[in-house]
Formats: sequence, C-alpha cells, structure tokens
Amino acid sequence: MPENGNNPNKKFRSLSEILRKTNRGFLSTNSNAMRYSGLGIQLAVVILVFLFVGIWLDKVFDTKFIFTLVLTMIGFAAGFYNFYLTITRLSSEDKKNQKS
Repeated sequence: MPENGNNPNKKFRSLSEILRKTNRGFLSTNSNAMRYSGLGIQLAVVILVFLFVGIWLDKVFDTKFIFTLVLTMIGFAAGFYNFYLTITRLSSEDKKNQKS
C-alpha cells in the first residue's frame, strides 16, 4: 500500500460507484450507444452475404455477373429496409422513454 494514502483500488471503486449511482454506464443494456452501434455492422453483413451468394451462384451456373448484381441489389434493399425499421422502432422507444 503506498505511503501517501493513494490507494489505486479506491479510485476504481469510486468510479464504479459513480457509474452505478448515475446509472449511465457505458456498457449498460439501456444505453443508446449500445442499441445503435450494431446497425452498421448488421447492414454490411446483410449486403456481403447476398454478394457472396451471388458470386457463388455465378460460379455454379457459369454466368458472368447476373446473380451477383441482382442479389447485391436485393441485399442493399433488404439491408436498408431492416435498417429503417430498426431506426424507426428505436426512435419511437426513445420518444416513449422521454415522455415518461
């Protein structure tokens, strides 16, 4: 234990107490940052899955790029539609929480 009275464990304890008392932890499940953070990754994954399925189908059926183009467009549409629905739902939940 340091002689000057600074206990490093005490700093961490006080920070966790502050976060607990304010109920605004960075990784809490009701944090807006955590709720919105996965949307971009989800959008990219949907588009990439459709892209790779299109590339695979083009190789299987020996077509040039038809399946890749069509499925990538479908991936964009599906990804952005899902993105829009999720943003709309989260925004309405935020408005309900602000009113109460």
